This record gives sequence, structure tokens and C-alpha cells, in this order.
Amino acid sequence: MEVFLNAFKEEAFTKALLDLNHRPNYDLYFQAVKYKLSLYREVGHKVFVASEGKSIIGTFILRSPHVSTPFGLQLRRLTPHLPTFARLILKYLQAAHLSQAVKPPDNLPIKHYALEGLAVHSTCQGQGVGRMMLEKADHVCSEDNTASGIYLYTGDEKNKEIYKHFAYKILEARPTRLFNAYHMFKYNNAKNKY
Repeated sequence: MEVFLNAFKEEAFTKALLDLNHRPNYDLYFQAVKYKLSLYREVGHKVFVASEGKSIIGTFILRSPHVSTPFGLQLRRLTPHLPTFARLILKYLQAAHLSQAVKPPDNLPIKHYALEGLAVHSTCQGQGVGRMMLEKADHVCSEDNTASGIYLYTGDEKNKEIYKHFAYKILEARPTRLFNAYHMFKYNNAKNKY
């Protein structure tokens, strides 16, 4: 959780929503991410971690096209947390201009994995941890010949260039008031072999 949140302090979408350098916002976002990770793990999405000794140095979520998160379950799990998340919900409503930026593009291939929240500890960046995690996501996708590929979006120019280096193509770029949102896709190599 700490690796994820610290890596996302300066991420464009998160920064437009909340200032994570402000401790109450950090604590609130911590609870929201904890809720999301718990829900994803419960329904069967993959949460991966990279470790060095006993320290977690990286993490990412790979949402599967074969797993759904029923709305009823989401509602049941969220209801007890509504008082805690009320401020965050208000922030999301205030940042309604971002809702169009995160909407998946119309030309997004079906049956895809979604790469969410890839984060590397600041002391380990540039040491191949991100590469290893992207390769792991590729491996999971390539083992699934029904999957079209991996989808992600980013609002960071630096991250866009990194993903392009790993063969992600821009499906759509959308300007917001603060940054450009890039919706990117990497086609499943195993599927392209046939």
C-alpha cells in the first residue's frame, strides 16, 4: 500500500484528485486503495508484488477479462465505508471533468486485461523492477489465448514513453485541463502468433 501510494503522489490523475502530501488525504486514499485491492482479490483479479528480501519494492494489479466484480458485492462492501469515503466521493464529483478522461475508448478491443496501478518504490526505480512487472503482465496475458491484450491509461508523459517502449500503442489521447490522458494497448503476442 505504501509503495503504491508513494508512487502515485505525483501521478497526474491522482494529483488532480487529491494532494497526497496532505496527511488526511493520504490516509483517506490509503483506505480507498485498501478497499479496492481487497475487493479485487476477493473476486479473483491478480495483485502482484515484487520483493527484495522482506521489503515490497513494486506492485501492480492485473484485472482479468474472465472475472467480474458484481455491483451488488461492490455496494455491500462499500456501504460500511461510506462515512469514511464521503469526502473522497465529493472529490470525485468535483473532478467530474476527469470522468471523460478515464472512460475507455470506443476502439478498445474486447476480452482484454487491464493493467492498473503499477508502482515501483522510489529507491528502486531505474533498476528493472518495472520491466520485470510488465514482463509478468505480458506472460499472464500470453498464457491466455482468448485475451486480446493489455489495456492501461496514464496521464504522465514519462509513463507514456515507457509504455511505448514496451510496445503499448496509443489508442486515444484526450486532453484535460491539466494533462493529456493516454489510453494505451498492447496486443497479446500469443494471439498474434496464429
